[in-house]
Amino acid sequence: MMKKVIVICLLLTGFYEITEAQRYPFRTYSIEQGLSESVVNAVVQDDAGYIWLGTGYGLNRFDGIRFENFFEEKGLNNNRIQSLYKADNGVIWIGTESGINYMQSDSIYSAPVFEPLLNSSVISIFQDRLGNLWFGTDGEGVWQYSDDDNLIQYSTSNGLGDNSVRAITENENGAIWFATRDGLTILRDGNFRTFTTESGLPDNRIWDIEFDKRGNVWIASRSGLVRYNDGELEIINESTGLVNNQVRTVSITEDGGVWAGTEEGISFYDGENFRNYQVGSGLSNQIIYSSIIDREGNLWFGTYGGGVNLFLGDYFENFSTDHGLPNNLVTSITEYEDNIWIGMYGGGVTSVSDGVFNDYGLNSRLPDNQVYKIFTDSYQTMWIGMREGLARLDGSDLKIFSDDQFPFRKVRDIMETSSGVFWISTYEDGIVRYDGEHFTLYNEENGLASNTVLGSVEGENGSVWIATYGGVSQFKDEEFQSFAIQEGLPNNGVMNILKDRDGTIWVSTFGGIAWFDGLRFQSITPQDGLPDRVCYFIDQSKDGHYWIGSTNGVIRFDASIYFGSETDQEQAFQLLTKEQGLIANELNLGAVFEDRDGHFWFGSVEGVSHFDPVAYEGNPVPPQVHIIGINASGREYGSVKELKLPSDENFVEITYSGINFTAPNRIVYEYRLSEIDPGWQRTTARSAKYPSLPPGNYTFEVHARNATGAWSQDIETISFSITAPYWMQWWFYLLILLIMIGIILLFYNYYRVRKMVDIERMRVRIASDLHDDVGASLTEIALQSDFLQAGDADSEFKKSLNQIGRQCRKIVSSLDDIVWSIDARNDTLGDLTDRMQDYILNTLEQKNMRVNYHFEDLNMDNKLSVSLKENLYLIFKESVNNIAKYSNGDQVNIKMHSRNGSFEFTIFDNGTADLGKKKSGQGLRNMEMRAKRIGADIEFKNENGFKISVKGKL
Repeated sequence: MMKKVIVICLLLTGFYEITEAQRYPFRTYSIEQGLSESVVNAVVQDDAGYIWLGTGYGLNRFDGIRFENFFEEKGLNNNRIQSLYKADNGVIWIGTESGINYMQSDSIYSAPVFEPLLNSSVISIFQDRLGNLWFGTDGEGVWQYSDDDNLIQYSTSNGLGDNSVRAITENENGAIWFATRDGLTILRDGNFRTFTTESGLPDNRIWDIEFDKRGNVWIASRSGLVRYNDGELEIINESTGLVNNQVRTVSITEDGGVWAGTEEGISFYDGENFRNYQVGSGLSNQIIYSSIIDREGNLWFGTYGGGVNLFLGDYFENFSTDHGLPNNLVTSITEYEDNIWIGMYGGGVTSVSDGVFNDYGLNSRLPDNQVYKIFTDSYQTMWIGMREGLARLDGSDLKIFSDDQFPFRKVRDIMETSSGVFWISTYEDGIVRYDGEHFTLYNEENGLASNTVLGSVEGENGSVWIATYGGVSQFKDEEFQSFAIQEGLPNNGVMNILKDRDGTIWVSTFGGIAWFDGLRFQSITPQDGLPDRVCYFIDQSKDGHYWIGSTNGVIRFDASIYFGSETDQEQAFQLLTKEQGLIANELNLGAVFEDRDGHFWFGSVEGVSHFDPVAYEGNPVPPQVHIIGINASGREYGSVKELKLPSDENFVEITYSGINFTAPNRIVYEYRLSEIDPGWQRTTARSAKYPSLPPGNYTFEVHARNATGAWSQDIETISFSITAPYWMQWWFYLLILLIMIGIILLFYNYYRVRKMVDIERMRVRIASDLHDDVGASLTEIALQSDFLQAGDADSEFKKSLNQIGRQCRKIVSSLDDIVWSIDARNDTLGDLTDRMQDYILNTLEQKNMRVNYHFEDLNMDNKLSVSLKENLYLIFKESVNNIAKYSNGDQVNIKMHSRNGSFEFTIFDNGTADLGKKKSGQGLRNMEMRAKRIGADIEFKNENGFKISVKGKL
């Protein structure tokens, strides 16, 4: 009876309402997400993985997270973009309302050769197998551009069907096909041929042309979709299932499926059947202008006013109150009489079949619409657990248990054992055993861990495992054994319990999941790779995978990978979220069901999702990772391969992006910086920060993994260096070393000068003391001897007194020379020459010799060392004494000059006596000895007189 009612309902609602009753995983990107304009005329994907979108106002590049906009100020001829095309060399060609641009290395260019197109709206672009580019315009025909910068125009005068060329393509034989406003034109062997309605086309207004791998040509027209193969035409239109006859774009899948974008939605045609999608199915706008299939297999549909729609596939089918579901808070799902039934908290129960909801009047008969659990038993009756009681539906017979029979509330779960006994979990009263006649309550007084019971499952040997808010209780032989955190549970709040196909008990808790090893529970938490901590349910599918509902989506858990891998257990978990089409990320406690087709139904806080795990292939395509740029202490650098940074820009942030459109927010990155990171660092963030990097050379590496675990094949790198600050440069170290040496020398010189000053002071004091004390005493002795000689004394005594006087005067004379030599006040050349002249006067005055002095070029203020002054004077004195004693000449020449720190001193007498032998005695040897003391050379010459020369350093 109920099945007939369902059929009648289907007939009444009609096909259109069926397609509108569920929502598919379409993701919309429009102005709110950063798209420059909501009319998307063209879509293309480049070699780097980016999606490019040409809109009515601007060009957009999209990486799955962020849009980058390009306008006229960045080089576009016109902000209205009509067409896009990726050439074989990776260049993006841009057809605008005012001619052609091309994008290369993130910059927009134009070229003088395209100036003839500046007044043309370029609405199609194509590159043939020879490398020629074709530009279709809206009214000026088509232009062919070759590598030799040759631009040729073709129009209706050459055979084109119309000068408005909307699409261009090429078949395997090299023929160029043109979709025009007045027919389909083919260029083969230099000849144009146009096909129109007279040739069998349903309409001359052609929008798009695509070839599939089977040799079919798919033609989008204003009157339907045309399949052409080997001379045969097949017209596909609304009468055969197409959503609308006005087809604007066609995309072909790898297996030959055809996606047709029309002005009233999208149709997918697999060769036999249609699946149609409109606004109610998830599209943001039903007028489709453009479409592509990206390398991940996702569909992109550019719309008129709704931005771009990304379609991930039809593996998810979602239902909410917008599509007829009575309430979005879905608590339980079951299969009853060939239909899926959904229990809701606040919406009662409803069946769904082909997107149509019907409760067949059941909710009006229930005492409560706050349903926690619906369950179909082995007798094909449906149990309904509610906040206010328990009911059982058998066909059209509804039995509501009275308070006398079942005085318990908040029925959260119903489980049937193999022996036909039912265990009914309640939220506050404990768990109830029902054998078909009697209800028996078990609670904390009997040993149950907690009266808040959320589920149960039959274990081995007739045992029952019970999930409570106080842990897990095992009931066997009328006794309870409880397990809590101490026995390995990750959390005592156990929300769901499962016995898998191998008989292992699994639980889901507020802290993760766990399995029972026979003695205790072994937990699996986020530290082990579990994507979320709060797990509302756990179930096992027919293929052996475990399905876990969380606050962050549905987790597919592959235990064989988890227990078989010691390196990367995270690979065992795959998370399905709203990004992949799930209706909501937060699931509900126990709201999971696998139907007879192996499809899963997930209940959430925002509705219910119908999931086909066979249709879901995940995403085997790894992300393409790109380093976007470097921010160094607030200064932005672009995407460069090498960079040299100054020392004050050592706070480095490197941004990167993984191109993956299926789940762009679920990409996991691994990165490392040489010399800094000890190993790969894992994150979901799209940047890495390094504050206060020391000077040196660095290499940053990054790769990424998508939501299904596929790692990018290549590792992106960027190298940069940070120069050392000036205080760490070699020249600074050298400067510091020189300064330190200078300071040491300064102190040394200061100490040396201080010592010299002290010595000079001592010399002056000694000289003064010798002159004043010793000299005066000796003079006094000499005078006393003279006084005694004048008295009455014998001759011998006077002779002795005379000798004493002469000796004292001689000593005084010698002492005078010594005092002069050590006195620091007599250290200049002027002092030396004055002393020499004084000595000449005292020694040679009685000889009547003429003495000539040549001291004109001397700097009399030059300082002389004590040793140099003393020894040079003694050499002079010895020479004068020799002249006085032995020379018979009448003239003496004394000459001294200095230059560049050197001096030369000569003394010459013109005596003619043979003095060589006389002058070769002790005096000459003393002069040679004194010359060596001051490092000077001395030379003796006996030629027309006797000459002594002394040369040395001042």
